Amino acid sequence: MHFHESREHRALRTALRGLEKQFSGFGTAQFDYSGLQTHMVKVLSMDLEEPNNMPKFFTACLASLLLDPDQKYDQKKRSAYLEFNSTSEIHRRPIDCARNTIAYLASYVLSNEMGSETETYATSWSSISSLGDRPFEDLDEYSYPEFGVTKAIEVKDRSYPHVKAMIYNNLDGTDGQLLRGEIIMVLRIIHAQARRARLLEHTIVPVLLFSFMGPQHARIIEAYFDGSSLVMRPTRLFDLREKDQALIKSFGQWWLGGLTGQTKVPVHLRS
Repeated sequence: MHFHESREHRALRTALRGLEKQFSGFGTAQFDYSGLQTHMVKVLSMDLEEPNNMPKFFTACLASLLLDPDQKYDQKKRSAYLEFNSTSEIHRRPIDCARNTIAYLASYVLSNEMGSETETYATSWSSISSLGDRPFEDLDEYSYPEFGVTKAIEVKDRSYPHVKAMIYNNLDGTDGQLLRGEIIMVLRIIHAQARRARLLEHTIVPVLLFSFMGPQHARIIEAYFDGSSLVMRPTRLFDLREKDQALIKSFGQWWLGGLTGQTKVPVHLRS
């Protein structure tokens, strides 16, 4: 099948390359929200509990469908949540705590994916097994402050560009600032999807980023390029130094949830 790349789609790829080159060249590791507008990054708020301020391109599955990540769950699954104060000091680097928390969440969503009640949601997504290979090469950065993707999923039938990813950063997070790693990871993921011929009709590539950092914190960021700027919609930072069952379940809802939103340019507007 022949795919035609529109002028709008070419402009998207050009803008993404320029932004990635710009942020890759910065020595700054954290950016105030207010200063990012000058770099073609628009930061807008997002709240997982506010109906009018939730993600625009993703939906959450019902909490009632998911397992409760309580003590009984941990015992049955032989799983253990590593709390910050119970971890030895030599293993409290941001990257260690981020990876530990990701490991627990990844195990939790896998346990739910295997349940019959969430089968509809789980079978809508598939793991991106080609992380590290084209078009998803060079996602990770190994020089300090390190960042990278540990898990990513895409729509199973590959007809939509939406991606969800769990990432780690070897830095402490601060509300009101985005990490350079978060911005670069989003740009690289969007660009990777935009390079796929089967997705050339889509000029918006939505990414739902589950971002983990130090001391042991996390947030969810919805990101996409709107034609003129990279839009980043972060939640507030959540403190996970102690196990928060409700928050873990909420993250599971958004990981296993569905997709929504218009990502194509209407036919009559294409050039």
